[in-house]
Amino acid sequence: MSDHSIVDGAHQTPAGAPAAPVSVHTVRIHINREPYTSPTLTTGEALYKLGGIANHQELFREVGGDHEDAPVPRDGIVIRLKQDEHFYSQKPFKILVNGDEHEIDEKDISYAQVIELYLGSGGKPSTEYLVKYSHGPVENHRGTLAPGQTVKVKNDMRFRVAGTGES
Repeated sequence: MSDHSIVDGAHQTPAGAPAAPVSVHTVRIHINREPYTSPTLTTGEALYKLGGIANHQELFREVGGDHEDAPVPRDGIVIRLKQDEHFYSQKPFKILVNGDEHEIDEKDISYAQVIELYLGSGGKPSTEYLVKYSHGPVENHRGTLAPGQTVKVKNDMRFRVAGTGES
């Protein structure tokens, strides 16, 4: 049995018991479009490690048809893999702040983060800001973002920042 099989938790022998011979089959899978070889029996924890998925990201297993892709738990529960299955982690969201493109890794963005992106792109400092957004997800398609608030983001969401106070 290979070390990889032991690490992924697919085949575990009780402490002190002799190891039984195990036939481990491997398959090619894809994580974020990169090919990997994995035992057919693995765990979510092992898939996160294999694909180098960051702690703040979630891994999804592609599901056919009109069904939502399934999240892969980051745990030791055994998962059976099929040849050429595809997995992906959360991809960065592309947003626009006053027309400047930015990428963020989080599903939500705060008022303070939008202001930081605005100022980092050469926006004029002010004591107060008005932040409006549009092209957001269904739950917050458009609106105004106030200090202390956060909103869910999606690709191509647009933020407009205007200074309302003197610096």
